[in-house]
Amino acid sequence: MIPEIYDMNPKTWLTPFQKNSLSYIFRMGLFYHGLGIILLYLGSSLAASTIPDYETPQFPVSILLAASAGLLEESIFFGIPYYMTGSPLVLVGTGAIWSVSHLFSADALSIQTLAFSSFLFTIPHIFFSIRTWISKKGWFAILFHSAWNVTFLLLYCMLGLRQCSIWNETSDILNMIIAIAAGDMLYLAYQNKNRCINRFLYLIPAAVILAVSIYMFSSGMIL
Repeated sequence: MIPEIYDMNPKTWLTPFQKNSLSYIFRMGLFYHGLGIILLYLGSSLAASTIPDYETPQFPVSILLAASAGLLEESIFFGIPYYMTGSPLVLVGTGAIWSVSHLFSADALSIQTLAFSSFLFTIPHIFFSIRTWISKKGWFAILFHSAWNVTFLLLYCMLGLRQCSIWNETSDILNMIIAIAAGDMLYLAYQNKNRCINRFLYLIPAAVILAVSIYMFSSGMIL
């Protein structure tokens, strides 16, 4: 069977890719994100037609925030859980939490403010990330995630659908700091697979994430 056809079969979506080359995984990334785009537009249209006064939520996204999301989200929800457990099923659970978090994009919580399109778009990405990590190419999942975010943000900006900026506010820089700390924890978890790492080393990036998060919450950046 042609490898691409085999890997497109949902029965294989929790197994490593048939091929491990970057060009092959890139093509599979386009496949999964193509599915995501279809779900995005279907979800947006369905929500607009069935929920009174519904508008797809919009919130400011900077290039810095879009780029750092790949490192932060892949580390927290896929990479670290994978290196700690080695189980694709665990990644389904952590990926589901990540996906559901995309529903909430506004301060006021109501059915009119839920980002159904963003949530549906992320579902295929869960399986792309899982398969990329268990195919021993987790770093590529990080790069692909960030590149996808930045590419489409710039496209939306060029079309006048969003306003472009390097960063919108201080919180974007702080998010980058958290992402770097999460990446550090990811590296420690990876190294721990090959040799025993002093667990106290995890306290340094964990303390950075906690301190920055507390500051952002106390400053009203996280509501």
